[in-house]
Amino acid sequence: MFKRCFSAILLAVVSMQAVAADDSEKNVREAFKKISPNAKITEVKKSEVPGFYQVLVDASVYFISGDGKYLIRGNVFDIDTRQDIGDKQLSAMRKIALAKISKDKELVFAPENPKYTVTVFTDVDCPYCRQFHKQIAEYNKLGIAVKYVLFPLPMHKGADKKAETVWCSADRNTTYTSAMNGQWDAKPAAKADNLKVTAQGKPDASVVATDPAKTETPAYTPLTCANPIAELDEIGKAMGVDGTPAIFGPQGEHLGGYVSPEQLAQRLDQIAQRAQPDAAK
Repeated sequence: MFKRCFSAILLAVVSMQAVAADDSEKNVREAFKKISPNAKITEVKKSEVPGFYQVLVDASVYFISGDGKYLIRGNVFDIDTRQDIGDKQLSAMRKIALAKISKDKELVFAPENPKYTVTVFTDVDCPYCRQFHKQIAEYNKLGIAVKYVLFPLPMHKGADKKAETVWCSADRNTTYTSAMNGQWDAKPAAKADNLKVTAQGKPDASVVATDPAKTETPAYTPLTCANPIAELDEIGKAMGVDGTPAIFGPQGEHLGGYVSPEQLAQRLDQIAQRAQPDAAK
């Protein structure tokens, strides 16, 4: 009899908690809709912050109290672990997005038996992307494999055509390296004071017509073919990528923009060390 009564009471308590949780989630969703009626909420989950839920919207995490009265927008850190609580949710979302990028849509620079693998969204005309790639041998030497994802930025005029040309070339890795070394940069035409002159000592009109330092000569032959660049652009934007380089770890961790080889290896070591206790649980 006692066991039956106890089981009934326990079931009632669990049911009440489930109803309370459902009510809280409903409050949270309704509260967010008041702020942004057209927002697409991807996930609502109970937060490590007491009394709050985490709301994933696009590539941003918000914290809303269970009663729907308070909202926190921004990073919330666990002081003891020094980790961004919301980033765990974002990393999980980014990991799913990265899984949509198949191997045949990446440019891979990897050592034998890599220790770590990162995905880097890159733009041929991005200065920091170029700095990153100039050190690719150092990243590889430290055991880091790099999977590049072509992500030309609208702010770099012509970067989309360069990205397409890289993709359509017979040897993508070699072509990408040439572009990143500046070999594709447009060459300005000769300035007026360096132009050829006629026998009468006047500027040659045929040269003046094509010059006056406004005309640039493309230093590569554009290629066109079927390519995944538009698809990769959509995936990157869904992950919140709005600049390059953007580096992500295998679990979707955002590791920053340009990071030196030594610093990137240290960060990956730290992530691996933190993951060990979790794996042992």
